[in-house]
Amino acid sequence: MNRLVNRLSYPLSLPVSFIYKAVILLRNKFYDNGLFGSCRFGIPVISIGNITVGGTGKTPHTEYLTDILGREFKIAVLSRGYKRQTKGFQYVELGDSTAKTGDEPLQIKRKYPETIVAVDADRVRGIRRLQTDFPHLDLILLDDAFQHRQVAPSLNIVLTDYNRPVWNDLLLPAGRLRDCLSSLHRADIIVVSKCPADISQEEKQKCIDKLSKYNKPVYFSRFEPGKEYSLSASDKFPFDSANLLALSGIANPDAFFKQLEKQYPEAVIEKISFPDHHVFSEKNIRIILKKAKSRTIITTEKDSMRLISYFCKAKERVPENIYCAPVVVKIDDANSFNANIISHVRENKKNGRLYQN
Repeated sequence: MNRLVNRLSYPLSLPVSFIYKAVILLRNKFYDNGLFGSCRFGIPVISIGNITVGGTGKTPHTEYLTDILGREFKIAVLSRGYKRQTKGFQYVELGDSTAKTGDEPLQIKRKYPETIVAVDADRVRGIRRLQTDFPHLDLILLDDAFQHRQVAPSLNIVLTDYNRPVWNDLLLPAGRLRDCLSSLHRADIIVVSKCPADISQEEKQKCIDKLSKYNKPVYFSRFEPGKEYSLSASDKFPFDSANLLALSGIANPDAFFKQLEKQYPEAVIEKISFPDHHVFSEKNIRIILKKAKSRTIITTEKDSMRLISYFCKAKERVPENIYCAPVVVKIDDANSFNANIISHVRENKKNGRLYQN
C-alpha cells in the first residue's frame, strides 16, 4: 500500500522538489559568499551530520568519537535535543527524562557520564555557553549539525547510509535528501555507514568512485551488536532469545529487525514499530506488554531511553522482561580514521580562548 501511495505521489512531488532545491541552493550560496554569516570558534568544533532525513547512525558515530577523543581531551557534546519538550539551552544530567533532553543526548550522557552533554537548537548560542562555562574545553562535538550553517565547524564529518546511498536519492519530498549533493563539497570526511560486515573491496571502490567528485577521504563503518542488557537491571527474568518481541521507534526499523534476525537466527521474532522518536503512551505500553506476555521484549538504545522515561514518569518499575540491544560502531581502517581526527584536534585546540565571531 505504501509503495502504491509513493508511486502515485511521486509525479506530484517532483515540482516541489525543484522549488526546494532552488531554496537550498540559494541559501548555501548566500553562506558561501558571506551574505549570511557563520561563526568560527577558538577550539575545534567537529560536526557529525548527513544530508538525508532518517537515520544514518549519527549518534552512534558521535559516541565513537566521544570514546576515542575523551581519552585525551576535555570534550563536550552539543545536540539539538530533537522532540524534547523544553526550550533553549539545557545541560543533560543522568537523572533527566527524554522529555527534557531528547532521547539521543540522554543516551550519550548515560554511556559517558563524565562527558559534558548539552542541548540547544541554536548551536552558536550553545557553543558560546559551553565555552563560557568551561573555558578549558579542548573541543565540542556537534551531533547532527551539517545543515546548521550559522556554525562553521573546524571539521565536517558527513555520513551516507550504504543501504540508501545519497547518489541514488532525490531531494524532499520526492526523495529523502534534505540538502543538495553539491553540499558534500563542504565535507572534510565522508563515512559510508551501516555497511555489511562482508563488504568487498569491489563494493567499496564503487562507493568511492561515486563520491570521487567531492575529493574527500572516504571511510566505511558498520554496526556490530553489543551485549544485550536488562532495562530493569534485574536478573529475575534472564534473557531468553528463543521468543522475542522486537520493539522499534527509530527511522529505519528494518535495519534493527535484520540485525536481530542475524544475531538470533533460531528465534521466533514478532515485530512492532512506531515512528522515529515516538513518545510512548500508556495505551502503547499496555499493548506492548500484552503482546509480550512471557516473551522477551528487545529494543534499541534510543527507544530504551524513552521507555525508561515513561516508567519513571508513571512511577512504575520497568518490567523485567525488557532488554536493550546496543550497537557498536566499527570503522574499517580505524587507525587512519582515528589518527586523522586526533591530529586535527591536537593541531587546532587552543585552550582558554573564548568564542570569536
